[in-house]
Amino acid sequence: MLIEAGLKSIWPDFSLEIQAPLDFAPGAVFHLEGPNGSGKSSFIKQLLLPRLLEMKDVYTLYFEQQMHYQLQAVKAYASLIKPRRVIVSEEDAVVWLLNNLQDSLTRKKRPSYTIMDESSCEAKVREFLRQRVPDCCLVFSSHAEKVPEARTIVFEPVSTQLSKVYVSRA
Repeated sequence: MLIEAGLKSIWPDFSLEIQAPLDFAPGAVFHLEGPNGSGKSSFIKQLLLPRLLEMKDVYTLYFEQQMHYQLQAVKAYASLIKPRRVIVSEEDAVVWLLNNLQDSLTRKKRPSYTIMDESSCEAKVREFLRQRVPDCCLVFSSHAEKVPEARTIVFEPVSTQLSKVYVSRA
């Protein structure tokens, strides 16, 4: 899945200048890096997720930055699918969703994308995917230290209305 280079209007008063095409290929790991307010979450919500949701032949798993609403939805859904399955915490929901992805891939193989916006379960998700779904493209935003296998996409604020986006060479 490719996001083309160019100036992308994200909000009426905020744009991202993507310096080169971003190719989110199966099996790749991407770390979105930049200060708060640089456009990482907006990139996920306004560019990346809409493109993925248009693609009917992929599985998309998204972990929101503030997962408490998503947690309630997962609890409700899980109680319908597996009534005795109790989901209490964000970690329970993450594990349930990852296992659901793995089950779906067992039934029907297709490309899969996991998107995480500052999740407290980032390391657990990375390890699960590495062991069980190695061809999944993982895109995560976090303020944690760098992950060796990840390509870093940098969000560099130029002004309050613009950030440059580029793949780090370091």
